Amino acid sequence: MLDKMRVIQKRTHQDRKPLADMNFTSKLLRFAPISNHTVRADFNGGGLSSDLGPLLLKGVDHQIGLSDRLAAVLKDKRHSGYVKHTHHDLLKQRIFQIACGYEDGNDSNALRKDPMFRLGVQQLPFGDKSLASGSTISRFEHSMTRQDIYRLCEALVEQYVASFATPPQSLVLDLDHSEDQAHGQQPLAFYNHFYQSHCYLPLMIFDGRSGALVAAILRPGKRPTGAENAMLMKRILKLLRKHFPQTHILVRGDSHFSSPEMMHMMERMTKVDFIFGLAGNARLHSLAEPTKKRAKALWKEVQSAQTNQSQETAPQSVRLFAEFNYAASSWKKEWRVILKAEEMAQGENPRFIVTSWAGDTAQMLYEDLYCARGQMENFIKHLKGDLASDRTSCKTFLANFMRLIEHAAAYVLHQQLRTEALQNTALAQAQPSSVINKLFKIAVQVKQTKNRIVLHLPSACAVKDLLHTLTERLFVPKPTKSLYSP
Repeated sequence: MLDKMRVIQKRTHQDRKPLADMNFTSKLLRFAPISNHTVRADFNGGGLSSDLGPLLLKGVDHQIGLSDRLAAVLKDKRHSGYVKHTHHDLLKQRIFQIACGYEDGNDSNALRKDPMFRLGVQQLPFGDKSLASGSTISRFEHSMTRQDIYRLCEALVEQYVASFATPPQSLVLDLDHSEDQAHGQQPLAFYNHFYQSHCYLPLMIFDGRSGALVAAILRPGKRPTGAENAMLMKRILKLLRKHFPQTHILVRGDSHFSSPEMMHMMERMTKVDFIFGLAGNARLHSLAEPTKKRAKALWKEVQSAQTNQSQETAPQSVRLFAEFNYAASSWKKEWRVILKAEEMAQGENPRFIVTSWAGDTAQMLYEDLYCARGQMENFIKHLKGDLASDRTSCKTFLANFMRLIEHAAAYVLHQQLRTEALQNTALAQAQPSSVINKLFKIAVQVKQTKNRIVLHLPSACAVKDLLHTLTERLFVPKPTKSLYSP
């Protein structure tokens, strides 16, 4: 009891809050002694936080207006007299926590009094009002309607559009589906034989050049039909065309996007081209046979010549390219098909792509345009692996859709932080997990006085210079009031 009174007497100004907020605990952490000194730890540090990230994310969010844009499309139907946390605050709290590595909704229970997360949502670090609890976050996610989800998806596309200062001359959109395993009885989580699991199969759309997220759409675990893909892409392309009427758009995807519905839909749109993988069949292999035979002959010549070359300098394969016009029975017209005939030690490896693009050679189309979409796997890894977008364990499909949108928003913040604020720094190409570990997970001592908030960072911080550069780029001074303003 006497020790507790000493702690109360020594409280500084920032700790002058209700005693219920003081986390007194009898638990101690024991460590091995050092130089005849015992080492113990407790949890009575007061105004400390292990996360600098929320304040950095707040700077990015303030500059790009992401949370404002998302909150603006949500209609709050709650009784105003019972509202403690606005939709805007709930969105910022949840998105910032995900972006800092706290992907579970229950993490809000431990972080609701964290001073740095309070600062992130524009609250005083030691005020009387706490952030939302995990149950409040859960109710918020489960309150979403179909109209809310639709408007939020549109807002993400609008956020992508807003990232351009002027309309671009061209855009490259990469499409792919990603497995989102379900470990319970989530609605519309079906068994997918390709992935050998019960899952959702969300559609991800990224900018193929910058890695910016265009859309993230949760969908059932079954394989999508061509009509479904065409319906979703038509809405997104129309929204982009509304803002960029003269921009040429190239859409890339693997073979399950090469359906007649998708190709016919994009054919009817102006300045839109596609390049999709194409599954081989008997007719395609028959058309490719002459090129494949030449590739086999060249590979035999290479093998016979390898005896005079070192293993490192010897070619590992032979590639030949060809193109021809082809129309499946379900297609309304012939399209340009590119063949890659490849021979290697493991055998032949032919690949086909179909495209509406008329320019460039067959080799350039395949190697420079189509193969470049492989970078999308890294973007999905950032969203799914680093930011845990597969935590879709809610009881309703719409709540799980809302969670995917929140994780997508966290990805947007990280992508903008990396490509804009961290440009020309050591972390300009870093993935979100590296940014979290090196920039966000920094201990901070928070002090609050009457008119000032001071943050003390470790003296031995390894990224002092980088943080100085970053904060100067994110700093937006409060505008001074004009003498002539009302």
